[in-house]
Amino acid sequence: MGSFFGIVAIGAGIYCVYGYLLMIRRREIPRGIMLPRDTDPKKCRDVDAYIRMTSLPLICVAVLLLLYGALEMVNQYAFPVGPALFAALLLCAAALIWLAVRTKKANDTYF
Repeated sequence: MGSFFGIVAIGAGIYCVYGYLLMIRRREIPRGIMLPRDTDPKKCRDVDAYIRMTSLPLICVAVLLLLYGALEMVNQYAFPVGPALFAALLLCAAALIWLAVRTKKANDTYF
């Protein structure tokens, strides 16, 4: 079961890195990660401010998910990393809450 969570975390981390690169390089807001389904990204009043507000939490979530996924795989197949795995899980949860709060505030402000 642990390897399943590790694979899901690594996949979600890669998807968040993709969304971050899309925001930074192309100046596009990724619909699947940052916006509700019924919101059109082209209706954003200030794309640059939106990206400044949400890019740091998004990349933090991406890095922490990749770290958690890697630790989960190491824990499953190599050797136990108990406290480090639990700490990574708590950091992921905190970063996800931070991302949700910042994204909600940015969506309310710029859409």
